[in-house]
Amino acid sequence: MNLRNIAITSTFAVSGVALWSYGAARLAGGGDFDFRPNPLGLKTSPYGQVIALAMQGGIESDWHGTMEVGVPTAACSACGHHHGPDGDFCHTGKGGEDRNWIAKVELAATERTNPNPVTKGHQLYLRRQTEDRLRQAYELDPSNYANYNSYHLFLTEPSVGTRPILNDKVIELAQSTIKFSLLEDSDPRPSLTAAAAAGNILELMFLNSDKHTLQQMKEHLQLLDQSLAKNHELTEKWLASGEFENLSPARQAEMLERLRFVNKIREAAMKTIQRLEASESSQAVSSH
Repeated sequence: MNLRNIAITSTFAVSGVALWSYGAARLAGGGDFDFRPNPLGLKTSPYGQVIALAMQGGIESDWHGTMEVGVPTAACSACGHHHGPDGDFCHTGKGGEDRNWIAKVELAATERTNPNPVTKGHQLYLRRQTEDRLRQAYELDPSNYANYNSYHLFLTEPSVGTRPILNDKVIELAQSTIKFSLLEDSDPRPSLTAAAAAGNILELMFLNSDKHTLQQMKEHLQLLDQSLAKNHELTEKWLASGEFENLSPARQAEMLERLRFVNKIREAAMKTIQRLEASESSQAVSSH
């Protein structure tokens, strides 16, 4: 056996493995190995928006399961969830006889009949299921206000989420949401999602103010204002055309409530930036 050939072959093999490992680590770090299928082009399509809305029922059922503590009581006859003997009563309806057939099927499919308490492991499983469904719903329609903000909560709240996520990734998600939502030129609701996403970015910046400049904060406050301005413009068009009246009273109230909430977030963010700016100015004066 030729030792020289063995040494050369071994050297090339080790070098190849090292180069492959280095390249694979760089690609994996950049997300280039991530496979995000889009079957039938449903994601971000009008059909995807409908499916994203339909998924909220299953998400709510899983989320209720994570909240159960102790031995469950009988399921509520109106919604199928366990509110507890002294818990909140249900506002869904008067009773089972008033619900339609689909609601009865939902109750039959989601009612919990196990008399034993929910284990910690099962609660974690249900939280993971909820998180995964929220991610899927978000990917189907990134402009959906409820799905985006719920997914954001799972990514940023350790007591709720099941996977550790870096703030940079959460900010990237919010930026993608803003970019997609502001493309909508007829429906005013996606612009509220964009405004909420800008508010979420500002909140993360405030919590990590040592890593972000005041200029960056002001730029995202301007982005929030831009989103609110677009919402106002599109809402005016809807009111003029009568499109707003086509929404159900519940959807109208929901839209107005979200607008009020985002405006409060905007006011709080502006005051925080002003306070940080004043603190920075006073520090600069004292240092001189």
